[in-house]
Amino acid sequence: MNMENVKKKCGRKPKAHPQRNRLMIRLNSKEHQRFLRMFEHSKKASYSAFIADCVLNRPLKVVEINKSAIDYALLLSEFSGEFRRIGVNYNQIINALKTNFGERKGLALLYPLEKATIELVAFHKSIAEQIVQLREQIFNT
Repeated sequence: MNMENVKKKCGRKPKAHPQRNRLMIRLNSKEHQRFLRMFEHSKKASYSAFIADCVLNRPLKVVEINKSAIDYALLLSEFSGEFRRIGVNYNQIINALKTNFGERKGLALLYPLEKATIELVAFHKSIAEQIVQLREQIFNT
């Protein structure tokens, strides 16, 4: 019996398609952070599998959602409900002034409320503009 023709029964079975070729890329810090975020979103087991999948199988599409911007937009949108509640209170105050006070005294009491209302309307317009700008930023990015 020749020792060269005898197969050994120990060790790992050879792979059908061994991965022997190695490629290397260099990234700066910003690109590396972006790569790590994309890798985490991909749910791949290894960097190698992630890169091979990106390069060979499909174009990579990663959607990043800016949670803080969305939360901020939601908070701004909640102001609309608050303004409706203020409007209801405003109507109740006017009705109370009309029934409990004379017309002259009611108008005198309404003057400071009118100034505050004008400021509130200007504030509401600025919030509405911010909401529009924020939505454009979120959905155009």
